[in-house]
Formats: sequence, C-alpha cells, structure tokens
Amino acid sequence: MRRLVAAWFIALFSATLVAQSQTPTTIPEMWNAWCARCHAKDGTGKVPVPTVKVQPMDFSNCKLTSSEPDADWQTAITHGGPGVGLSSEMPAFGDALSQAQISEFIALIRGFCKEPGWPAGNFNLPRPMFTEKAFPEDEFIIQPVSSHVKDTPAAVSLAAIYERRIGKRAQLETVLPFASVSSGTRETGLGDIELGMKYALTPRATRYLASVGFDVVVPTGSESKGLGGGKVFYEPYFAAATIAGSTYLQGQFKIEMPHGGPWADREVLYNVYAGRDLSIFPDTWTVGVEFNGENEEVALTPQVRRGLTRTGALAAAFGVRLPVNHREEQGIRWVGYLLWEFLEPVRPRR
Repeated sequence: MRRLVAAWFIALFSATLVAQSQTPTTIPEMWNAWCARCHAKDGTGKVPVPTVKVQPMDFSNCKLTSSEPDADWQTAITHGGPGVGLSSEMPAFGDALSQAQISEFIALIRGFCKEPGWPAGNFNLPRPMFTEKAFPEDEFIIQPVSSHVKDTPAAVSLAAIYERRIGKRAQLETVLPFASVSSGTRETGLGDIELGMKYALTPRATRYLASVGFDVVVPTGSESKGLGGGKVFYEPYFAAATIAGSTYLQGQFKIEMPHGGPWADREVLYNVYAGRDLSIFPDTWTVGVEFNGENEEVALTPQVRRGLTRTGALAAAFGVRLPVNHREEQGIRWVGYLLWEFLEPVRPRR
C-alpha cells in the first residue's frame, strides 16, 4: 500500500512538473503559445494554416500599427475583438493577464515594427474644431460652420478636408470650401482652396509631439461676392500635443501673411485645446474646450465628440464658438464635423 501511495505521489509530482514546464511564464512565451497560431510569431498574421476566418492585422506594417494608441491595444487585449468593434474571433485576456503584462504585450506588438522614426500613436488624439493636430493622419472631414454676427445675415460654410499621410512623418492636406454669404444679396459658391503640408519634428519623443506646417490659400473664390480674399495667403504654423494623466492638450500657433502685402497686414492665430475621453472604447464620448485667439480677439469653443462606429473609424463632433471680447465683431459660430479615418475598418469582418 505504501509503495502504491508513493508511486501515486511520484506520478502526480512528475505530472505537475511537466505542466509547469509547459506553462508560458514570459510575454514572448505567452505570445508564441497563445497568439502566434493566429498572428504568427513575427506578428505578420501569415501562418501556414489559417486558424481564423478574418485575416489578422499585420503588426509589422508600421503605417497601420504606429497610428494606434496604447489605449486601443489595451482594450483589444482586455476585452477581445468586440471591445474595439472587431472580430469576435479575437478572445479577451483581461482575466488572465495583469495590467503590467498587458503593457508588456503592447510593447511586444509595437516591436514588430522594425522601422524607427514613426511618431507614437498615443499622440493620435481626437481632432479639435480649430486646433491643428500635431500627428500626421489619414482622414476625410466634412466641416460645416454657421456664423452669426449682430445685424448681419448668417454666413454658412462647408469645407471638405482631405488629409493624407506621406511616409513616416509628413502629411499633405487639401481644403475645398464652399460658402453662402449675404451683403445685400446672398451669394453662394466656391471659396478659397487651401493646400498644406505638415511634418512631425519629434517622432521619438514619448511625452510630447511637435510639428511644423505650411499652408497656401489660393484665391479661387470671388472677392467681389465675398467668397474669397482675392489674394494668395501663406500660413506657417507650429503644432504640439501632450498628455497629462487622463487629459490631453493640443496647441497651435499660426501666422497668416498675404502675398506681397506689408507685415502689418498679417494675422496671428493661436489655439489651445484640452480634452478628455469618457471611456477607453473607440466609440467613446469626448468632451473638451478650446481657447481660440486671432490678433486681439479671443473666444472659447466648448465641444463634444462621439465615435459613430465601434471601431472609431467614423466620428462626429459639435461645438459653439463663444466670443470673450469684441463680441459684436466676432459673433457666435456653430461648428461641427463628420470624420472618417479611412485606414480604419468601419465595421468588423466576421
């Protein structure tokens, strides 16, 4: 009997040792044991025999993965694919991993991008109404504005904005504006087209991102009808972003200079935005306020934003620009936008 009990304990102990030796303990071991069968050991998603119906993201594609903030990776790992509006074939690991381990998984995923010099996706923050983002992006935006000045008929504009990321750090932008104004008779038509370029200066920084940009306004709108400025404008600017706890800050300083005009005709613009997401999910509500300045005129723009899809690829925002001084000259502006991040999936592939 004793020999039988001893043999049973020896067998149990041996089985325990084997099980322990097969249980992954480090993050790379966990990746190889749990994730590589779908995402591949190198993160490309290319495996000899596919195990899921949906093609996994290629984590080695720096353009796709570098624009994702850590919060999105954390949500996907914790809550699975449905947490970020993607396939339910991606399981949730929130009950199996600690926060520290999830952070290590995020670092491992980011390491599949082997090209240095891509700005951190943590600075790909929600778009403010007027403040230019520092992060280079791939977005299409429709932005309506309705301006109301005392004793003046309302002026309405609608801008179609296309922003395309070029390489690691640059972005090209085109703004196609339409306006409806009234100065006795109402005139509606094309405004002044704007072309611009932005370039990230600090792609390796982890606490902030700084960029410079240069816009050129082309006089395509009719000056006599009040739809354009009648001359070329050059608009250099500086933009920056940082994160302070659960709040993020974005700022911009810009100078508008008419071609061939005196320095005294320049306009100085400055915007600062503070915002906060109300949850970690991509379709969260975001609340924020902007401080807007143009020469001596100052205004505040409280605003809200909401993701329209679980992936966050579509979003809408609404705000009102309220003058702090020179109220009769500035008036009130109702402003909003509909945004599409066209590299993000609008809906999951099942």
